Amino acid sequence: MNKECKDVILKHFVKLMANCNIHILKNHLINKGIFKEKEWGDIFETDDARHNKRMFFFSLFKKNNAWVPFLDALQESHQATIVNLLCRKGTTVFKSDSEPPEPELLLSNLEISVNNTTTPLQVQVIHSKQLFDTEEKNKKISFYSSRSKKRGRVLIINNYKFNNNNKFPYRNGALVDDANLKALFEQMGGWDLDCYHNKTALEMIMLIQKFAGEGKPDYDICCMIIMSHGGEMNNDTYIYGIDEEQQYELSITKITKFFTNENSKSWRGKPKMLFFPICRGADNQLPIKHEYRTETDSAFKNVPANTPTVANLRAEEDMLVGFSTAMVFDVLGYKAHRDPYLGSWYIELLCQEFMNHAHEYSVTEILQLIDQGLRRRLSDRLTMQTAEFRNLGFKNLYLNPGLYMENGVLKHFHSDL
Repeated sequence: MNKECKDVILKHFVKLMANCNIHILKNHLINKGIFKEKEWGDIFETDDARHNKRMFFFSLFKKNNAWVPFLDALQESHQATIVNLLCRKGTTVFKSDSEPPEPELLLSNLEISVNNTTTPLQVQVIHSKQLFDTEEKNKKISFYSSRSKKRGRVLIINNYKFNNNNKFPYRNGALVDDANLKALFEQMGGWDLDCYHNKTALEMIMLIQKFAGEGKPDYDICCMIIMSHGGEMNNDTYIYGIDEEQQYELSITKITKFFTNENSKSWRGKPKMLFFPICRGADNQLPIKHEYRTETDSAFKNVPANTPTVANLRAEEDMLVGFSTAMVFDVLGYKAHRDPYLGSWYIELLCQEFMNHAHEYSVTEILQLIDQGLRRRLSDRLTMQTAEFRNLGFKNLYLNPGLYMENGVLKHFHSDL
């Protein structure tokens, strides 16, 4: 399909998602040779009706000479209102002459995926009623103990105001992310937070290196979240400080090395969660198959006494690295979306899924829920986002919000609430 026809569909994409009945187009488009039976089946292979509908339109984009057959199929299936929408006066694309009587449009029960609300997430953590870091809950799967009163330490670095505003614009919505994360960890209970704003690259290196090296034996979990502008270079992801100093650019490879068993002895054997809600390239992710508002950008479980607990440690272990965007084949990076009112998509969903499900699901399961949430989002620029996480010898981790063990007694954080 040529660019002019694609632009018409994109212009009316939200209305098409709400009003176009694509299922009754099947036989028409197959008979016209636009799709094969198997192709149609592949488009509608998931149970997510909204996702399938998006995939239909963007599969249609890849078809040569599909515009006229598509309009004809709409006419033949009595969807003349859609034809009129796509072929309004002033549009130079083809419009069929014959139009059957216009029936009342069937509105699908799909929710529009462009979010127009301006009310930020209200963080309300559901507390656990039982501990999940047990042999019974993790049959045949290694897990971490996460039940101490000092559940973990969190380092949050949030850069939103940069020295070069032309190259790195102000990150609108960044302070919403800040508030959501603080509320999340405070409500879960037992987390000590270290939060910093607008740091240079060298300052970031010093903060991360200090944090990685000063773990204490009474903390169960290490967590770090860095929010800033980022990019891709030499098949690696880079994070920028507010000063844009090239010699101090921070790569993800360099940051994760601070937390290896060799360099972070104080966190050895303990779960380390590293989150990077940043852009990883210059490309927007368009939803194709296989004024704009949205901006872009305790440890060891019990083991038998004769099992070595320190010997033969791997260099990179007990580490979970989460990205707000994906790198395709470690070459092509995508932009991350950020809403000036709601904060970044990734952090909003991270807080939402953790507050709703940390009491019942493991951290890796929750990261899968975050990506499911991203899959159902479409920006007002009609771009999408795919999250990614890397498991580096990371076991099952349950955060057990609201509960802790002290002297063999199960107790509750915030028992006064």
